[in-house]
Amino acid sequence: MFANAGVPMIFVHWPLMLCALLPVILLEALLIRRWLVLSFRDAFVGVGKANVLSTLVGVPLAWLAMFVLELAVMLPFGLVAETSEWQSAGPVWEILGFLLSVAWLPPAEDYLHWMVPAAVALLLVPCFFLSVLLERSSCLRSWPAAEPARVRRGVFAANLASYALLFVLACGWVGFELVTKGAHVETRRAELSGPWNGSQPIGSEPHTTSPAAGSRR
Repeated sequence: MFANAGVPMIFVHWPLMLCALLPVILLEALLIRRWLVLSFRDAFVGVGKANVLSTLVGVPLAWLAMFVLELAVMLPFGLVAETSEWQSAGPVWEILGFLLSVAWLPPAEDYLHWMVPAAVALLLVPCFFLSVLLERSSCLRSWPAAEPARVRRGVFAANLASYALLFVLACGWVGFELVTKGAHVETRRAELSGPWNGSQPIGSEPHTTSPAAGSRR
């Protein structure tokens, strides 16, 4: 499915954030209600407005920022590596390539089972900072009687709690995919690259796609 184009993570990450919207609003409203001494209704309405704003605006902006960063770094890097025949293989380059490609994953189909949830986890980082920025201004308008400094601290702490929970869930998703599908993928790759596979000439090197190989677009 993603053999040629890779995976634009906005179409994975954004729907997941929309699905998490109501639980996140409930969690943050309960926390902020205690810290700012608000009624549950006031806390829920204020936090709800702020989270709708950060989800509809902040999430795509965070993805766009990461995508622009990916293009700004990976395209020149790929051109330099190709023209100078610079060897960029190795675990360090693979990790850096993946970290810079979380907005649009490369076409590494054998690795997508864990790369997709890992990218979801990493995209939560820029989303967190944009959410705090957007939600602070929204909540200050929703609760004009509250002390501004306490509102800012409360919004930061509530977002930290909700995003930490989402990050743990995303990491659990990564672990689940590695445990349930990792061995199967390695077995399939071994079968496809084995000498008994008629499509693989004897003595030739099996062709594999590394996680960051498709990043140099």
